[in-house]
Amino acid sequence: MSITIGVYWGPRQRPLDELVSQAAAHFRVLAKADEGVARWAPMGRSLKQAMLSEPVDTSSPDVLRRFLLKGQNKTDMPPRQPIPELGYRLSLWNRRRGNLEASTSIHCGAHSQYLSEDSQNNALLDLRYLDERGLAVGVLLDVFRKTIDTWQPDWGTIWRYAHDGHPAGAPWDPKHVQYAFYQSRSGMGPAGRGIGQQQLLGSQGRLWINEAASPFMEKA
Repeated sequence: MSITIGVYWGPRQRPLDELVSQAAAHFRVLAKADEGVARWAPMGRSLKQAMLSEPVDTSSPDVLRRFLLKGQNKTDMPPRQPIPELGYRLSLWNRRRGNLEASTSIHCGAHSQYLSEDSQNNALLDLRYLDERGLAVGVLLDVFRKTIDTWQPDWGTIWRYAHDGHPAGAPWDPKHVQYAFYQSRSGMGPAGRGIGQQQLLGSQGRLWINEAASPFMEKA
């Protein structure tokens, strides 16, 4: 069983220092949520290589700045130069702590006229449980709300994937259950996702929670 929490936004050019500050806030939210997502390490080209990677200090602005700069897209021909309009990226994972394998990625600062108007930037958290225990639904929602506060996205979702189907599953696959959907007041992002009870998030936008999926989520 796995959970994906994702927030998405369109072109948004920002100074690197501001993006570093937001990335630090992103990792503070995760650290407070659960011990399993409190420590992060670089991903490797193979599982063996990744397991040998050492945890990094995600509270350090210098560390986060280094990872974001390393994740820049560069021109193909030498001398390879960063492409500013494609922004910055970083990807880390939790080295399978406890019963949880998790990864998180950030793509921010992109402002290309050729990329999506509502999702060329994103912050993602993927959780895969190695047994039947999982984070409580309240914890997931809290992470989602705080991730929205951090990145001010255009829209966002929580999806659950399970091996057994569920009546509240997506029309194309009952194994996929959308637990929550957020849309900013800009109205950007997918339409028609009023999946449950609607809540206002102050001046930010609207949040829908799929009440039909709640008992299903709580079993994890």
